[in-house]
Amino acid sequence: MSQIKKEAEKLSGWTVENETLTRSFSFSNFLEGIDFVQNLAAYSEGAQHHPFITIDHTTITVKWTTVDQGKLTQKDLDAAKACNQFYSNE
Repeated sequence: MSQIKKEAEKLSGWTVENETLTRSFSFSNFLEGIDFVQNLAAYSEGAQHHPFITIDHTTITVKWTTVDQGKLTQKDLDAAKACNQFYSNE
């Protein structure tokens, strides 16, 4: 197992499956979830690293993987940590 995967498995709330980090975030209402997505979008543009995002009413599911490398990278770890930070600040 790669060092990146080992670190990824330690991230609070995230699961690792097939070179993808996944986490669902719950919000008390739709607009809070959208605010989270807007913060995530701004981060993603700045980092030039973009997630797969599913919006399901008050649940936002985020998936990170480095598509062009076909595996998890430090970019994914950093992005997942940023998501956790955005969520804890809600």
